[in-house]
Amino acid sequence: MSKVLSVLLIVFATSGVARSQKLSPNNDNPPSQGIAPKVTNGIGRADVRVFDESGNPIRNAYVKLESTRTDGFFCESWGDTDERGIVALLPIHMGSLKLKVKAKGYHSLILDVPADQLGEPVRVTLKRK
Repeated sequence: MSKVLSVLLIVFATSGVARSQKLSPNNDNPPSQGIAPKVTNGIGRADVRVFDESGNPIRNAYVKLESTRTDGFFCESWGDTDERGIVALLPIHMGSLKLKVKAKGYHSLILDVPADQLGEPVRVTLKRK
């Protein structure tokens, strides 16, 4: 009898956890896929979201993250934004970071990005030419 109660307790506890997880009701603002590195020159990932001045997403914006590490090595990761203006770049070793963003019909932008803030999306606004 105690095995049956144990199984029921586990099933009940598991279903409670599943119900408590929330899905984003608005898929236009998905959770960040960015990862801040935990140590100097550690691995991290940038989640970049590119918009125009009106807040509309920019599709096919080219995003490049350049990392100059304290040990002298250079790493880079790049990609194009999707229809929501989002790109999750491949993970790289993080040092001093420069983010370069360009899109057709917009002024290019170069930003310094603090590696310790990559847990949140990097929001970029481009101005029309």
